Amino acid sequence: MQLTTWGILVIFIIGLLFTATHSSQTVQEAFEGRVNASQRCPDILIQKGSELYLHNSRIAKVPGVNPLKFNDLEEYAEFMEWQRSQGIRCPVLYLQHTFDAQGKPVYKIRPSPMEPQGGLPPAPTPTPASSDRIEDADNPPLDANAYPAFDPMEPKAWSVTDEANHRAHANYMSANPMKTNWGGDKYTQSLIDAGRYSGNEVKIRV
Repeated sequence: MQLTTWGILVIFIIGLLFTATHSSQTVQEAFEGRVNASQRCPDILIQKGSELYLHNSRIAKVPGVNPLKFNDLEEYAEFMEWQRSQGIRCPVLYLQHTFDAQGKPVYKIRPSPMEPQGGLPPAPTPTPASSDRIEDADNPPLDANAYPAFDPMEPKAWSVTDEANHRAHANYMSANPMKTNWGGDKYTQSLIDAGRYSGNEVKIRV
């Protein structure tokens, strides 16, 4: 056998021995630590208005003890500093009591009471791939000469119409020297001579 085949076989045997000798009961949860410490760790923080309530869902509710009540965010920050100075680090689920669009009370998960990120959507919204194709022009007999519908979420929806207008203006020469598609002084003079601006002449006495 080749060296790589022997290496794969040895790794497979080591993995087989590991799974045979270790069970899920002996593996310790990394977040919880010791069993006694995890029993005492609060795991839910609920904010109602300016007040915060720190719950431990694994033990019984006792008024003043579980949940711990903080009148404002500063009191909770001081408690967290004390906890960390004692070497206690508990992962906490932060819930904010708020109201939805129908006026019903709901609890929203936030990353942290210090940085709640309340203006962000609950899930990331992927940006749709934009295309210059007019979606409304899929029905040729009815939508042959129609303008595309306005879509505020699709900033490039107007680009097809804009491009058509640009092409039309590129082929059209203007007699106005202030425009980018000005036909030149000879073109303007030819329009004046043809009588296009008759009645708009200004006569100045010298």
